[in-house]
Amino acid sequence: MIHPHFNLQFVQFLADHRAVWLTRFFLLASLFGGARFYLLLTILLYVAWDKRFAIRLSVLILLTVSLNDILKMAIKNPRPFVPEGTYQRKWALTPAQAKSLAATYSTPSRHAMGSSAFFSYLFALTRNRILRAILVAAILCIGASRPYLGVHYAEDVLIGWAVGLSMALIAIAYFERLAALWTELPYGFQIAISVTASAAVWLLTTALNGGHVDGQVQDQDAYCGFLTGIAIAGPLELRFVNFDPRSGGAAAKVLRYAVCIGISAIVFYLLQLAFAPLAPRSTALGSALDYLDYLAAGVAGIFLAPLVFSRMHLAAAGAERVEHRGKDGKYT
Repeated sequence: MIHPHFNLQFVQFLADHRAVWLTRFFLLASLFGGARFYLLLTILLYVAWDKRFAIRLSVLILLTVSLNDILKMAIKNPRPFVPEGTYQRKWALTPAQAKSLAATYSTPSRHAMGSSAFFSYLFALTRNRILRAILVAAILCIGASRPYLGVHYAEDVLIGWAVGLSMALIAIAYFERLAALWTELPYGFQIAISVTASAAVWLLTTALNGGHVDGQVQDQDAYCGFLTGIAIAGPLELRFVNFDPRSGGAAAKVLRYAVCIGISAIVFYLLQLAFAPLAPRSTALGSALDYLDYLAAGVAGIFLAPLVFSRMHLAAAGAERVEHRGKDGKYT
């Protein structure tokens, strides 16, 4: 276990000098570093722009936040003001949000790490200077929001930025090669690898959590479930549907987006209702069912939803077009 000594005085200084308008701004910025934002954005890219890019971006953010939780559970650094018991007064959050976050660890910041990986990857694949400036501003504002709101040390953010950027650079350098190797594997082997890797991550995080299947171990059920869902559904969509995300007008794309979110949500919540009586989430069986729930939601969004909206004639079939990508792989 690592026992870092970070600068609590700086976080206290920020807490003592908050302004109402600035607090509102950073609360909004923090929302753009959350899982819901990444989910909604990648779904939009999937149904309306570039399927392959959206899937790679999803894999990158899921791997990044999974690694973040592993690092947090290995380092076990409490959040600011939690050991003193003053976090409810010091954090610029609702009591419910504060109670939930206080049960998790601090180092590194998931918001900083996730936004750095996600937006740095987007930065590298666009030439548009205005968009690049927006992406850099997003990384800085999301990261800065965490110590300002009192939920992270500044050092948590710096470490998160460094690790997230490293993840993005690895993705930029090796995604093409790894994707080529992955597609050469038999479909059943791909699924076996995904399930085995998920089980290994579950065992590791459970061990780091003292043998308890709760807290951040449950977050891994979501990340690994979605990743396995992508491994299962991606090849099925290409084989049986293969819709063109650039086909149709704005109305068709909006409807595809709504269908994708709606079907994924319905599958997810129906399975939650079905699984809830079988076992608590804090048990091994409950964790496995949670994993299956997220897996099914991923399959529903990537395969079942395209099957439905293609049958509704909301998308044209055929190979995904790639003329919008330059010879160097960058997007214009």
